[in-house]
Amino acid sequence: MKIKILVLVLTVLCSISYSQDKGGKLWGYLFGDYYYKVSGDSTGGNTQYSALPKTFQAFEIRRVYLGYDYTFSDKFSSQFLLEGNDKILASTRLGIFIKAAFVEWKAFQNVSFSVGIIPTPTWSWALNEKAWNYRSVEKTIIDMRGLGNASDLGVATRGKFDKAGNYGFAFMIGNGNGQKPEVNKFKKYYGTLFAKPVTGLSLEVYGDYEPNSGDKNKATLRGFVGYQYKKFNIGAEVFQQTQQNAGGTNIDAVPFGISAFVWGTLYAKKDKPVLNAFARFDMYDPDTKNDTLGYKENFITAGLDYMPIENIHFMPNVWVNSYSGKTSSLAEKKADVVARMTFYYVYR
Repeated sequence: MKIKILVLVLTVLCSISYSQDKGGKLWGYLFGDYYYKVSGDSTGGNTQYSALPKTFQAFEIRRVYLGYDYTFSDKFSSQFLLEGNDKILASTRLGIFIKAAFVEWKAFQNVSFSVGIIPTPTWSWALNEKAWNYRSVEKTIIDMRGLGNASDLGVATRGKFDKAGNYGFAFMIGNGNGQKPEVNKFKKYYGTLFAKPVTGLSLEVYGDYEPNSGDKNKATLRGFVGYQYKKFNIGAEVFQQTQQNAGGTNIDAVPFGISAFVWGTLYAKKDKPVLNAFARFDMYDPDTKNDTLGYKENFITAGLDYMPIENIHFMPNVWVNSYSGKTSSLAEKKADVVARMTFYYVYR
């Protein structure tokens, strides 16, 4: 039944997108890998390869997007987005869900308002994920550690303070439960401010707050700085999240992380990149308030991005997540080391 509904949706969207008197655009992308776990065991953390034994190998599709953007007028536009990935299962098969479904009203020249399932300012409407540029390889650090939502059901506003768009903002109020139905009366509040004061430099400050019953409130702060110089890009972000009473009464948990990356073009043909290289290093502590339990984690990825033609990518890369016990009494955890050939195709 779900397959029939998906086919019907695709048929309708395709028919609309090819109609010349409509303002619609159908688009999508897919990325996945062949991977081989070189080192590690199944006692690691919560990352995608931590539960797999050494020498495990597989082909995997990590994400499929099918989106439809529709423009009603110069003031109103909308987006509908379906996602399928390896974590969403319908019975024992890959499943799909609605990632975004919203209408945006450009109420003023530089300010718009949205309602529906909307990309959040945590990373989807932020500078950090765009600057990193390699979501097909790995999520940004907050996303990777499961400490936020890419989209949420609610209302939002975003805009620019100047005509050039070098200074802007985004604010949102949502359920705080991502694409799932709401389960309590509390709402989540998001906000971000960004600036591009000089050519190549990007700055961003982000925060969110989510109250909950029993004073189990959550608050996140994140800062990002990025710089583009000719064909090379560097960036870094730092975040801290306070989870009030997460470990019991008056016992907070405070995850903290730093992420830094670099990527750039090694070879281009007719001003179009053919071969890029990328690397990233993260430091992550699931709870800085606890010095005796748990493990600090370091994440490293590096690889090449070969583009035989535009919108087709083949990316050999290495993926490493290591563990360091906070005390010597904790059992040693072997680093998860995975060799991958990532493939990424964009349809538009």
